Amino acid sequence: MGLVAGSSVMVLTALWGSCLIAGRCDLVEHPRTHLVVAKDRTLTKGFSLTGTGVTTDKQTMWASWVMVATLLPYLVAQIPRLFGLNTEGHAFIAVAAGIAVANLIGYCIYQIAAPWIQERRIDFAKQRFRRSHAFFRASHFSKNQGWGSLFKSNGEPDEVVLRKLFNHFDEEKNGRKDGELSQHELKSLLVGLGVERHNGAVPDEDEVKHWMTEFDVSNDGKISFDEFLKGFKHWMKSSTSQKKRKPSQDDEGSHSGRWDTEAQAAKAELALLSDENEEDDDDDEEDHQPPSKNQIILKAVGYLILGAAVAAIFADPLVDAIGGFSKASGISPFFISFIATPLATNSSEAISSLIFAKRKRKRTISMTYSQIYGAVTMNNTMCLGIFLAIVYFRHLLWDFSAEISVIFFAVVIMGIVAAFRTTFQLWMAFIGLALYPLSIALVAFLDYVCGWH
Repeated sequence: MGLVAGSSVMVLTALWGSCLIAGRCDLVEHPRTHLVVAKDRTLTKGFSLTGTGVTTDKQTMWASWVMVATLLPYLVAQIPRLFGLNTEGHAFIAVAAGIAVANLIGYCIYQIAAPWIQERRIDFAKQRFRRSHAFFRASHFSKNQGWGSLFKSNGEPDEVVLRKLFNHFDEEKNGRKDGELSQHELKSLLVGLGVERHNGAVPDEDEVKHWMTEFDVSNDGKISFDEFLKGFKHWMKSSTSQKKRKPSQDDEGSHSGRWDTEAQAAKAELALLSDENEEDDDDDEEDHQPPSKNQIILKAVGYLILGAAVAAIFADPLVDAIGGFSKASGISPFFISFIATPLATNSSEAISSLIFAKRKRKRTISMTYSQIYGAVTMNNTMCLGIFLAIVYFRHLLWDFSAEISVIFFAVVIMGIVAAFRTTFQLWMAFIGLALYPLSIALVAFLDYVCGWH
């Protein structure tokens, strides 16, 4: 129970605040709604507590409401202690377990009926495909035009070649180029590069609007060369960084150990080509019959059941391992279960959330916070349901008032912060960061000073 509480508190406080700091952008007034929103990929105000922040979508706000609603089983399990009933409370534990399982089923049905989180992930995958495809086409186009590689010999993007690419599609107006790409010129660029849709069709207006959104940071309906250069540099670096590998001894020099500059440029080109080869492999797989919706649902349910079984089987050995490690090391089992173990079990989720947040876009920051709220929701449904079932069937004593109090403390406060707004100013990050040590202090005070444990 300490692990469940520590995990929920950590992601909802420390990780929540860290993602706000990492994903912050300048806050500006929206021209149509006149609401203050974060401007994607723009950070000129540094660490301004009120001038910077993040903006999520309404679905993410609803996810915080769902998270708060899943606190009900904790309340039901605590009824005997809240009202001083002379009973071990096993009937209430059974009801609370049933509610937790029902919440889990309802949450899964909600995800199937309104799969907006999955749609975001699919959209993100499509975005990676567009970038990879565009790099490959742009690389071939520049070489066919005789401009050379998109990369310099040191592996950095070549601004001169990118300027030629930009100017080639910047049409003359009244005998001169205006140094900006309109939506029409952007479509010409995509068609000229041979950037077609996945089914081979010419990009439609929605596709062109997507590319315009990717580059047009100023939201003026045109792409300046600075915006074009900044966007392309970001795309090229993010694409090649995903393909870089650690240099082997053959790559290293006899003294410096650094990559050869020509090798860097070649590997950068190979990174783009390897992405295109992956796309070709995907095209080959299209011949296979895709699974039906029922097959996908059955597979997902199977994974949930398997995960629940694994959690139930290893719950007892995990507690024994924590106790044994505590005795051997002399470290308090409270510290291990509430602090150290959650840090280890949530490290991958924390890293992925911060990576999404650092992209500084409304779409990715929404995915980040949806992931955080979803993690707490799963703790309050599947994990709690399994735990309550074990307590009921093994006739264990329910004595976790301190852990439940700290979960309520964190979820209710952060739920209130997130449930009524979509824009968060930077100063709100320190609410989450401050709540983490306060939550640890609260549960330690209730356990060791008030004797609740």
